[in-house]
Amino acid sequence: MKTRAFALALLVPLAFILSACPQQPSGTTQPTTTTATQWFQDGRITDIYSNTNAADLDVAPFLYLGMQDLYYWRSRVPTNLAVSSFPTPDSLLSFTKVVPEDRFSAIIQDGNGYYNRLTMGTQAPIFGFGSAYVNPGEVRITRVLGGSSAAQAGVKRGQRIISLDGTPVPNDLTAWSTMLNNLGTSTTMVVENSDGTRRTASLMRTVFNEQVVPLVRTYTVAGKKVGYIILTSFTQSAVGELETAFATLKGENVTELVLDLRYNGGGSVSTAGSLCSLIASQLAGTPYVKLIYNDRYIANNQQFTMTSQANGLALTRLYVITTRSTASASELTINALRPYITVKTVGATSYGKPVGSNIVIHKKSGYMLLPISFAYTNALGQADFVNGFTPDIPAADDLTRDFGDPQEASLKAALYYIETGRAPTVAFKDASGLTSAKPHIIDPQGAEPVPAFMLPKR
Repeated sequence: MKTRAFALALLVPLAFILSACPQQPSGTTQPTTTTATQWFQDGRITDIYSNTNAADLDVAPFLYLGMQDLYYWRSRVPTNLAVSSFPTPDSLLSFTKVVPEDRFSAIIQDGNGYYNRLTMGTQAPIFGFGSAYVNPGEVRITRVLGGSSAAQAGVKRGQRIISLDGTPVPNDLTAWSTMLNNLGTSTTMVVENSDGTRRTASLMRTVFNEQVVPLVRTYTVAGKKVGYIILTSFTQSAVGELETAFATLKGENVTELVLDLRYNGGGSVSTAGSLCSLIASQLAGTPYVKLIYNDRYIANNQQFTMTSQANGLALTRLYVITTRSTASASELTINALRPYITVKTVGATSYGKPVGSNIVIHKKSGYMLLPISFAYTNALGQADFVNGFTPDIPAADDLTRDFGDPQEASLKAALYYIETGRAPTVAFKDASGLTSAKPHIIDPQGAEPVPAFMLPKR
C-alpha cells in the first residue's frame, strides 16, 4: 500500500490541504539528536540515496533532518521536535510542511515501486480505466491507460458504463465507489457507445508499462496541417514515444500542434525539455528552465537548454489543452516556451505548481521522500502560475467523446481558434451539457500525482 500525502492529484483537484498550523503530538519523548547534519555531502545531490551518515537513521529522524536540510523552505521548519511522538511519517511531514506555500511535499511507502512508475510508467495491478460519476446512474469512461487490460479490451473514453459483473451502475456515488473497490482480479464490463450500441469487455488487473503517448492524429483546418498528440505523464521512458510521435507529425508536414495535457500531473524535468525541443527545434541551445535551491544546496542551481532533435518541428505556435489536473512538468512546458513562441491554453485553469522535488529513497525503510527541494522559472525568470494558467480559450472537458475526436469540446475549441484566429464566443459544451457540472472522477492510477522531479546524473 502506498502512503499518500500529496496535495496535488492527477484527476481530482486538491486531495489534501492543511488549513491551519497543526499542533505537535503530546508526549514526553525528548527531541531526537544525531550527528548527521545533511542528506548529501557538501550540499551536492549525487544519487537517490543519502551519501552521509544520515542514511543510518530511522525513517522519522531521517525525514525530519531532510526537512531542515534539503527542503526549499528549510529555515521555516520547526526546530527541536520530538520526532518519535509523531505516530506516522505522514503526520511528521504534515507538521513540518510550510503552509500555505507547500501543498506538494510527499512521502510514499513503496518507494521502489513508485520509482519504477516515475521512470518507466510501471503500474501496480490495475484494470487501467478511469470513470466519472456524472449523474445518478450515469458513469462514463474518462480515460484508458495505454497498455492496460482495458485498452486491450477496446474500452474507450466517452463510453457509458452500464454494468460491472452483471450489476447495473447504481444511482448513488458512494455505492459506485464501493462497487469499484470491491472488484476482484477480473471483471466483465458492459459499455454503451454514443450511438446506443452496447458491447461487453473482459478486463484483468495487470502490471504493465504505460504507453504515455497513446494517440497521434492530424487534421486539415483552413488549409493548415494540424497535429494532435496526447501525453499522459512525463516519465523518463516517454522520450522515445515522443520522438516516434513527432516523426509521424513531421512526416505529415504539420505546421500547427494541439498538445493534450488535460490529465497530465507531471514528471521528469528533463522529459519536459525533450518535449520543448521537439516542439520548437529552432530553439536548440536556448534555455528553457532554471532550478533554484535553498542556501545549503546552491551548488545544484542550474539552467537547462533545449537540444537539437532530428524529428523536431520548428513551430511558432502551440495550443495546450489543460484542466485542473494539468500540473507540474506540464505547466513547466507551457512556461518554458512562452518567452519564445505563442502558447495558447485551451480548456480550464491548470493546477499551479512552480516547484519540484528531488527523489530520495530511504534505504532502511523503503520510503520515498519528496520534500519540495527547488523552485523553477523559465529563461526570463517567470513563474507566475502559482494559481495555474487561466485558459486563453475556455472549453469543457467533454466526457462524452474520445480523445482526438474533432467534435470533443476542448479539441473543437482549439481547432476553431486555428481556423478563425479567435476563441469561440461561447465555451463549447460536451454533448451532455457538462460545462458547469463537476462530475466525480475516479482515476485509474488512484489519484496519485507525479511530481516534477529531478534525478541526479549517473
